[in-house]
Formats: sequence, structure tokens, C-alpha cells
Amino acid sequence: MSILLVEDSEGDILLVRRALEKHGLMHHLIVARNGEEAMQLLDQLGKGPIADAPDIVLLDLNLPKVDGSQILSHIRRTQAFAGTPVIILTSSDSPADRDLALALGANVYFRKPTDLHSFMELGQVVKRLLATR
Repeated sequence: MSILLVEDSEGDILLVRRALEKHGLMHHLIVARNGEEAMQLLDQLGKGPIADAPDIVLLDLNLPKVDGSQILSHIRRTQAFAGTPVIILTSSDSPADRDLALALGANVYFRKPTDLHSFMELGQVVKRLLATR
């Protein structure tokens, strides 16, 4: 399984890897560390065979260069990714951010918890979402 993680925090990247491994998700993790890098990667993947599209996207909202809502809009406008599940992975607890993300087509809004145990639940969220595909 191929997972695109768009995240600028090295600590959160490590936590995501750990959560996926803890829940036994065999995966290839592609990491984009800012919004611009994510857009370039999505453009490149979108031009290739549909098999190159990630199976799921984990997307932070607060990114340098291009914000997560712009990336989510781009994902949903690109035919190659139209059905790709997107989990918003953010520290924002703002109802406006949640509403916007869901309106733009996010499948799940996962607020980054402050404790390790709760962060590890991300692996279970990914498993449940992939099981519904």
C-alpha cells in the first residue's frame, strides 16, 4: 500500500510511521514536507499510470508554502485522485477548519492528540478507512 504523508513536522512524521507499524499496516510512505513539494508530487503522480496514485493521503492543514486546504482541493479536482481517501491530520481544533476540510472532500478529520497512546490510534483510523473502499 502506498501512503502519501504531507507533513512538515519531523516528530509527527515519526509518530505516523510508528502508528502505521503498530497496527500492522504494510506500506510505502511517501513524505512531502511542505505544500509546494506536495503539489509537485501530486502533479507528477497524476500524469502517470493510475497505479502510481497513493492508496491514501494523510494531509496536514497548516503547511509552509501551500496550505492543506489548497492541496485537498487539488486532489479532488484531479481525476487520478478523485477516489483517493484523504485523512486530515492536524493540530487545529477549529470547527471552521473541520467544516472546510469536510466540505472540500476529506474523508476523516483527525486532530493530532497530545499524548502518544491517542496518536497511535491513527493506524486504526487508516485501517477502518481502507476497509470501506
